[in-house]
Amino acid sequence: MAPARCGGRPGPPVAYAVRAGSRRAVAAACAPGSGGVAVVIQHCRGRFDSEGEWIYVHSEVDDGYDTVEWAAAQPWSNGRVGMFGQSYGGSTQWLAAQTHPPHLEVIAPEACAGDYWEGTFDSGGTFRLALRIGWTALVISEMAETWGVEDPLLHRLRDLTAEIQTAARAGEVERLRDAQAQTREVMDAILRTRPFRDNPLWQGRDTWLDEAFSHERSDDSWWRRINPTSHVSGIDLPALHIASWYDIHLGAMLRVYQGMRREAPSERAQQAQHLVIGPWDHWHPGQQLVGEVDFTAEAAIDITELRAHWFARWLRDEPVAEQPRVRLFVMGEDVWRDEQEWPLARTQYTPWYFHDGGLLDARLPQQPGIDEYVYDPRDPVPTLGGRLLGGGGELAGPRDQRPLDERSDIIRYTSEPLTQDLELTGPVRVELWASTDAPDTDFTAMLVDIRPDGRVLNLCEGAVRARHVIPVSPLVPGAAYHYTLDLAATSCLLRRGHRVGIRVSSSSFPEWEPNPNTGNPVGVDTDEDLRVARQGIRTGGIHPSRVILPIIPR
Repeated sequence: MAPARCGGRPGPPVAYAVRAGSRRAVAAACAPGSGGVAVVIQHCRGRFDSEGEWIYVHSEVDDGYDTVEWAAAQPWSNGRVGMFGQSYGGSTQWLAAQTHPPHLEVIAPEACAGDYWEGTFDSGGTFRLALRIGWTALVISEMAETWGVEDPLLHRLRDLTAEIQTAARAGEVERLRDAQAQTREVMDAILRTRPFRDNPLWQGRDTWLDEAFSHERSDDSWWRRINPTSHVSGIDLPALHIASWYDIHLGAMLRVYQGMRREAPSERAQQAQHLVIGPWDHWHPGQQLVGEVDFTAEAAIDITELRAHWFARWLRDEPVAEQPRVRLFVMGEDVWRDEQEWPLARTQYTPWYFHDGGLLDARLPQQPGIDEYVYDPRDPVPTLGGRLLGGGGELAGPRDQRPLDERSDIIRYTSEPLTQDLELTGPVRVELWASTDAPDTDFTAMLVDIRPDGRVLNLCEGAVRARHVIPVSPLVPGAAYHYTLDLAATSCLLRRGHRVGIRVSSSSFPEWEPNPNTGNPVGVDTDEDLRVARQGIRTGGIHPSRVILPIIPR
């Protein structure tokens, strides 16, 4: 590893390490206005040309400490170190911070895991197929030459990844789309391969998958040792949390922010937590076009400038304007708004109930009902947008759900057209009463904005795996169980004439692994083991399925 220098204001430069960064990170740090900042880009041991053996989420802890202290001791450094980075480069900031490097003064994690169990199994226990298996394929493909892994599929994936990067840098749109489409084809073949455990494609290099599959429960102490959420009470650092409404890590990032606000070891650190949430997906922070929606130029902010402002305050003691405690983008209104807390103190958490026949409103239905469908893991519901990450050639963000209208394995609940504007800002959850004839199964839910022009745009989604939340195993066939589905959060103004909708199903491929309905441990089922499940969504009476909407008074 070596420092990169860039010009700027006179005076001692600041060093800040970017975890597992790239040349793009150097360019961002040295952009006009960042002035006099020295950047260190680190690859952990055993990655690319670094020596040693890389152990995922373990090597990053000690390597992060060593890099911070090395940077602080260099003659070009003033000894004050900050860290920034997105995705993996954000997660590694939290891992390094757990070791309390003496010269680490501030961090700026972006779109990154705050809970590694949830980054693997989602908050409801469903296995994040695209993220975990897709990421494994990408990591092994990029390290294949170094590790001596010979497989045509992985080599093809590596070449396509390089092609995507080249086309994106060159601004060649058609070439980029073609490479992304080919990548999705390769990834689709990988993600449909069962069993996931001991897949010969990995040639024994997927040690992180072995560990995850061995610790499937969220209460396993193995996860608590590495989760940022377990260490917030000991991390005495200012932090700028940059999140996105359509990012897979949104829920965990919000919890880490709240945890640092409550439990950071000093009043200074508690008060120095700042949160920015944009309308973006994981890979495109700061852009105005996300998925199929143009959020106008308001959404297009300069993330580099945001970082530079943050570090000028905390590493240079410059008299810059105070960062708002919470700054969020309200979709639909397409404006930024400053707030003092998250969730908003004025939120009115309001239940809207599912009615037999598909109505959604605030009235509690008195008569019981049941909406039934058949879920076949061999033919799962395709993922359209949302917080998708890792499927290759990403198609995340808000996307029209109407292509799925003909599927019989999706139950739809829809409100009457709104008679006045309705703002939803905050955490969203679905409380579902459901039955199945399978030993174990999944249920999914999606909050949608149904527009007067007919478009059905996804706002947020979540899923739950029965055996992670129901103490009965196997499930009793036909019995109604209560499930809480965490849909993370959203901020959207639904205009008069729009309708609120909930889509309930049991799959979203490749976002989550289609549950085999067997009750077996994750990753062991083959194609021959898959079984069909007959599902029932209960409504009204003693089983009032509902969504809890975070309504903000206007």
